[in-house]
Amino acid sequence: MSNSLFILILGLTLLPLLLWAYTVLPREKWQIIAAIPTKKGEADGCWHGTNLTYYGALLASGSLFGAMAFFLLLGALSIPMWAILALILGVMGCSVAAAKLLAVAVEKKQNTFTVGGAAIIGLLSMPPAVAVYNSLAPAWAAPPLALIPVMAALSAAYLLGEGIGRLACLSFGCCYGKPLSELGPRTRRFFTPFAATFHGPTKKIAYASGLAGVGVVPIQAITSLLSVTIGLAAMYLFLEGYFRSAFLLAALFALGWRILSEYFRADYRGEGKFSAYQQMALWGMGYCTLLALYANSGAGSRTDLNAGLASLWSPAALLFFQALWLLLFIYTGFSSVTGARLTFHVREEKI
Repeated sequence: MSNSLFILILGLTLLPLLLWAYTVLPREKWQIIAAIPTKKGEADGCWHGTNLTYYGALLASGSLFGAMAFFLLLGALSIPMWAILALILGVMGCSVAAAKLLAVAVEKKQNTFTVGGAAIIGLLSMPPAVAVYNSLAPAWAAPPLALIPVMAALSAAYLLGEGIGRLACLSFGCCYGKPLSELGPRTRRFFTPFAATFHGPTKKIAYASGLAGVGVVPIQAITSLLSVTIGLAAMYLFLEGYFRSAFLLAALFALGWRILSEYFRADYRGEGKFSAYQQMALWGMGYCTLLALYANSGAGSRTDLNAGLASLWSPAALLFFQALWLLLFIYTGFSSVTGARLTFHVREEKI
């Protein structure tokens, strides 16, 4: 399969799914997948339950999609499977931990995550991870890794994962945009046909800002669509061997969009007009530029899409990705913000 055909098929598959999700996920019914009864109340006889959320399922699916894209791209460079899996586990472990710790530090809230903070930690942790791999490669008779192709694969995969994972915010009603009423006349007219309206009292936009039923800037959908589009473009550049261009396109867009998009958001992201997340993104842009200028570019490395697809379609890889999705869903899918009260009865027509 040619690189251009693969990217085209992937884009045409994702686009209708994303457009459908932008329409339905803000609805009230698309927040809770199921409720598990955990304890029966003595006073009213109702069961208290724990909610399983679409937020967790979508966030796990986005992370899985990004991890599979990273695996595919490095597989196209004929990197050994064990090395790719080790890089995924190491960097994703740091990023997932940082997603919560940084959010707690900046927003002073326990039950929250920051995707932007996770991206910064991923970019910072990958060069040391590659250095560790290269130090062990001779003992395993494995080829050394050039840093820029790995960073390019990471950045492109992050954007694709971000594009899917941002749908979780539409389901939960977090990371929401400003009300259209707060925008200038021209900006309001531009966004009005695309405004997002969230429904249900358990959406974060409802209990945190009282904006349920109010048209807001669809910043989650915009971020999702742009991330997937730029991610696919970066993936194509990677497969064609333009690693430095792929890295700069994906990394600088991801970080630059983080800075710009916050000006259209209404949720709390810490104190200050220029938030801590925006500051981290700005520093990250400088860091990525320096890496692109001075790190090993991997010039001369050849990619083979069919080899990447073959490495992805293996029992070990498939079992790994299934386990990864399940662990991520367990970590993010059990709601600590909402609860449930359940009653059970026998249907009259069955008596």
